[in-house]
Amino acid sequence: MATRDSHGYKGNAPTQSYLGIDRKYKPLRAKINVDYLVVAGGGAGGGLGNQVADQACAGGGAGGLRSSISNTGGGCGAEAVKITEGMSFTVTVGAGGTANTSGNDSVFSTITSAGGARGQTFGGNGVTGGSGGGGGGADSGGTATGGSGTACQGYAGGNGKNVYASGTGGGGGGAGAVGQAGQTNGGGTGGNGVTNTIISTSEASSASVGEVISSDVWFAGGGAGGHDPRGTSKVAKDGGNGGGADSQAGTAAGVAGTANTGGGGSGPGSVSNGTGGAGGSGVVILKYPEIFNLTIGAGLTSTTTAASGGFKKTIFTAGTGTVSI
Repeated sequence: MATRDSHGYKGNAPTQSYLGIDRKYKPLRAKINVDYLVVAGGGAGGGLGNQVADQACAGGGAGGLRSSISNTGGGCGAEAVKITEGMSFTVTVGAGGTANTSGNDSVFSTITSAGGARGQTFGGNGVTGGSGGGGGGADSGGTATGGSGTACQGYAGGNGKNVYASGTGGGGGGAGAVGQAGQTNGGGTGGNGVTNTIISTSEASSASVGEVISSDVWFAGGGAGGHDPRGTSKVAKDGGNGGGADSQAGTAAGVAGTANTGGGGSGPGSVSNGTGGAGGSGVVILKYPEIFNLTIGAGLTSTTTAASGGFKKTIFTAGTGTVSI
């Protein structure tokens, strides 16, 4: 009758003998399909609040969005990432930009989503980012184009507009649509983000991530453009679905994008010295077979859902650190 020793195994630990030398028996590690949603921090609305050019400022672009499930930014498709069991990888949740600054990148292993672009100030062309920032309002005869988005992550911001006696800023681009150009009666609306089904509406609400609208969870909407309130009467404009900030009429400062959506901040409604609203922070969500557990290093804030349908989901809402499965 065959024994463990007759097959070269010795003791309880799986070792194998070859030419009298014991060696560990190491089977191939599993390659695990991990689905993901990686949303970067949104860009802030234009304006630092301390100069004449801080008027007619544009809305911030949404954070870039990449996903292996349902909709992705820029209308592209993506594939699941295979993670080797026991190996570590990096997760980073990008913070939103502060006034007049772009958002920060979010990372999962080999997947990086670019931070949303800041909105531009008076007369300036928009900045490039995960989704592009809007162009600043312009003088008579001037033009200010919206910034470009990153391929397969988000869309461009809207152009700034020259309006009699004042200008209006373009809306920030969203993951799902271009920001609107500045309008006669106010800044452009922010571009819509996209819906994503990696988590349910109840899971999104429980974790305070995404923007739940009816039966959908939206991410990465652009911020609305601001305006100089002189001349033609200006009104508030909408941010894009997915946490993009609405603008305010009059001389109010811009509004912040919603946290953990990647939404862009809005531009201010100010004659000068306007302050852009901050961008919303990003989010990273991983979906993996329920038989596995994640080991999450210090520096990351996360929650893990109960197993359902054979899968678990871990939702990262802040920080950076090392994770293994």
